Amino acid sequence: MQYRCPKCQSAKIMPLSNGTNVVKPVVPKSLVILIPALFILLFLVVLSIGMWIFGNGAGPTLQIATVVIFVICVLAGLMFWRDLPNFKISMQNFMNSNKDWKCRDCHHEWHV
Repeated sequence: MQYRCPKCQSAKIMPLSNGTNVVKPVVPKSLVILIPALFILLFLVVLSIGMWIFGNGAGPTLQIATVVIFVICVLAGLMFWRDLPNFKISMQNFMNSNKDWKCRDCHHEWHV
């Protein structure tokens, strides 16, 4: 299957719900943990840099929290890396099971 719009060749396509699709991708719990942990880590790093620039430096509590969230990110990343082959197969099955598609750029709808 070609994952592009046949009209404008955009890669921004989305599946349409036709009510008969029962195949859904299996999202691993490690990904559910990894994404929020990365955002929290980014926030803590920006906060630490801001405190070093505009203050006397990041306090020990903020440094410990940053290290703990970093360790959580590394562990969740390793778990997701282990789950990645199954997640890829699940996503491929989901993409192949959908027959109705819509382009987000030109709003063209088509059936495979």
